[in-house]
Amino acid sequence: MGKSLLTTIFLYVLTAFHHYYGALVYNTPWRTHVVLFGGAVLLLLTLCFILYSWQKKRVFLNLYLLLAFIVFGVGIGIFEGGYNHLVKDILFFSGAKLSTLQWLYPSPAYEMPNNFLFEATGILQFFVGITAIYYLRRAFKTAI
Repeated sequence: MGKSLLTTIFLYVLTAFHHYYGALVYNTPWRTHVVLFGGAVLLLLTLCFILYSWQKKRVFLNLYLLLAFIVFGVGIGIFEGGYNHLVKDILFFSGAKLSTLQWLYPSPAYEMPNNFLFEATGILQFFVGITAIYYLRRAFKTAI
């Protein structure tokens, strides 16, 4: 179960950097909300992890697994890393029409790929998110 928490922490740090960097580069300070929201969720997850490790009450494990899966695995890994970056970059670099890209990824919430570090850290969120889901699944199976 410890690997799932470590992977989730790494995903949070990566995402916090990615969004803070994006806020600076694109002058979009609203992107920093992820840093605060994700940090609050991570604190709650860590508390649930500690309480489950200490008391072995299933409610703490279930809350940990559910929150980590929804917020970090699906929300950040699959949606943010997968759809917002990996799919967008594949479409962009494979020559998709600009009108299609603008419909799928409207401004100002999205930027077309023009900053390597921003896109690379965005895509990396997908792969770390999938790894986090893998370790969450193992933690779930171990606890059954």
